This record gives sequence, structure tokens and C-alpha cells, in this order.
Amino acid sequence: MTRARADEIDQVVGRLTADEDRGPYLSARIASTITPVAPRWLWRGWILRDAFNILVGRQGCGKTTLAAHVTGMLTRGLALPGDTAAAPISVGFLSLEEPADRVVARLHAGGANLERVQILGDVDDVDDEGNRFRRRWQLPKDVGILGQAIVEHGLALVIVDGLGYSISGDSHNYAVVGSALAALAGEAERSGAAILGLVHPPKGASDPVTAAIGSTAWTAIPRVSIVLGLDPNDETRATRVVSVAKSNYEEPASALAFEIGTDAAFECGAVVVLRPTSVSAEEVMAAPVSHEERTERSGARDFLRDLLRDGPLPSDEVNRLAEQAGISKRTIERARRDVGAISSARRDAHNRVTGWMISLPESTPPSHTANQSQPWRSWRSGRSGSEQGIYDVPLPDRQPTASGGLDGVAPPFNFVESPPGSPRGTS
Repeated sequence: MTRARADEIDQVVGRLTADEDRGPYLSARIASTITPVAPRWLWRGWILRDAFNILVGRQGCGKTTLAAHVTGMLTRGLALPGDTAAAPISVGFLSLEEPADRVVARLHAGGANLERVQILGDVDDVDDEGNRFRRRWQLPKDVGILGQAIVEHGLALVIVDGLGYSISGDSHNYAVVGSALAALAGEAERSGAAILGLVHPPKGASDPVTAAIGSTAWTAIPRVSIVLGLDPNDETRATRVVSVAKSNYEEPASALAFEIGTDAAFECGAVVVLRPTSVSAEEVMAAPVSHEERTERSGARDFLRDLLRDGPLPSDEVNRLAEQAGISKRTIERARRDVGAISSARRDAHNRVTGWMISLPESTPPSHTANQSQPWRSWRSGRSGSEQGIYDVPLPDRQPTASGGLDGVAPPFNFVESPPGSPRGTS
């Protein structure tokens, strides 16, 4: 052994001995020794593999319906908007809100290959006396059980509907939520699966990055946060908008708008058509919910159009007149976005900005009818067009059972589009 080699060994042994004596310390790695990895997408820009993702939307807005549509496309190897077709995957669906038969009905309406879907349920556990019993799946203690199911069934995607109900403890507490979701994110990374949690926002939330269940941990930990809600510009309440609100990666080119039709056989919703939209995530979360709020906002739009019909007015004058008319500043600001009002700087003789002028655009097409020339249709309602992800897919050959139930696969689809303003399939 050379003297240099012996000195090197002595230095290593010395460092190890010192480490044993120094107590706890913060580990460190030279950045050049770490290999960066490109993201792996299940749906490019929307759902990331090896990661925890979240979909936030109010009750009844269509979260489960959209999740069923995504499941239908991915289990049949069909392309979703902005992505290309890939091999079919297996999906696990864990609902903490609906019974299994209702979940399967929704998957049927979404066109899923039911042979590739595992309906996950309660945890089969053992008490202190050795007796077996069933209980609800909980976070963070049951995250390892979910990991076992992912490996056992070869799941590439797990959808947890009603994720908020799984948290053991205060779902508004950052530490409690953070611990649970960090465990879930860690399991996604270990297993290589994408985990998509469906949650409700708190009432009155308008910030899509923090509007989950009351704790910022709900959107701080997921790698991709998606929001879903009604199109604020569609008075019929027929159009939904889904948008990426926060991502650690490149975001999709645009948000997506869609309508929900009805599967007559099982009386549940189904996505009819997806199309690009310019509606933002902030607008989705700030959309009016109650009839009173929608009426107030509609009146504010009419007020603003009448006020600006003859030309621009100073912004402070618009706000003053709106206040006199009993319209809040928040409502008039939303109305300005709704009508596409234009703000332009007002300058003095020295070209200094002294205020802002508000004017109407020359034409303001409603956003829910814009950009509809290249829609993506669902596999059951659509025709082919590979660049848009539109595919002709034959219906299954097998028929429903005599009782009307499913014989392993979905029966021929009896789809009807709901007329504007009628009840829609909900989440």
C-alpha cells in the first residue's frame, strides 16, 4: 500500500470517528453529484407521476365527473388535451364520499375500461384482541397500506375522492395537514404512481393557490394544484372551467372548459366536450355561487355598460358612482373583468400618470363561447382528430346484464345532452 493511499484511509477513518462524536448535524451533498430528472406526466401539464396532485372544487361542480373522464381516457390509452396517446394504465379509485356502485356508474359514464380500475375501499384491520374489523382509510397512518395496493395492483394513478375526510385531526392545522400530505407525497414518489386528491374549498375562497380546506399545506405540498368551477361568464351555469393554479413545472397552454351531459342508464354526469378557454383560475374560484350573488353581479355588469356607453370615465369616478348605486367595490371589479373593461393611464402635461380611465372594449365575446373551433371530445361523444385528442373508439361488444347492471364492461352508452339551465350531473 502506498503512503498516499494509507493517508487517504486515515482521513476517512478520522472523519467517521469525528462524525460519531459530533452528534446531530445537517447532511449536505455537492449539487454536481445529484442528477436532475425530467418530470414524468400521466397528463402533460396536469397530472404528474411520482407525485401528489390536487383538484380543488366546490361541492357539485363536477370533480368526480372530470376524474371519471380522465380515468376513462387513460385506461383506454387515449390522449387528453395537450398530450399524446400512451399505453393504457391501471387506476385505483378510493371514494370517501360515495358507495362503490355509484363510483362504478360514474366510471361507466366516463367510458372507463372497468377491467383496469380497482375500486379501493375500507381498511381490513385487526384490533388489540386479534379480531378483524373494517374501518375507513385514514392519513397519515394508512399511507403505507395505499402503497401496498399500488404495488399489488400495478396502479399508475390513484384518485382519492373526498381526501379531506381522511385526515386524522384538524384539517385546518398546517402541521396536521402537512404531515398527512407529506406522507402521501412520499408514497407517490416511492411507488412511482400519480396520486390525485379531490377536495372542497372553503366558502368565500378566491385565491386558487391557497383555496383548499383552510390550510395552505393543502396546496403547498402538491406538485400540481388544479381548480375546477363554474365559468363566471356563462349565465346558464352549464360550463365548467378547470385550470392549473400552481405547478412546479411548465403549465398547460390554457385552461379547459367543458359541459356535463347525462348518462340516462345510471343518471349521472359525463364530460361532453373539452375546449380551450381564457378564464383564469382566480376567476373560477371567485365565481358567484348563490342566486343572489349572481343577480348582483349581473346587475353590476348592466350598470357598468350603461355608465361607459358614452365613453371612458376615471376609475375613481366609476367606483364612486357604483357605491352610490349600492354596488360594492369587489362586485364592480368583478363586473369590469366580466365585460372586458379596459384600463388606460391618464397623464398630465409632464407625462406623469395621474390616474386611470375605464372604457368598454369595442367587442367583448363571452369567454365561454370563445376558442371552440378545436374541441377535444370524450371518447363516447367524439370523432377522431389526433392533434386535438379526439378519437373514434368502438363501444364494447358485451351487453349489460338483464338487471341493467354491468357485466364487466360498460353497456352501450345512452347519452343525452342536458339543455342549458337544466340540472347537470354533479361531482
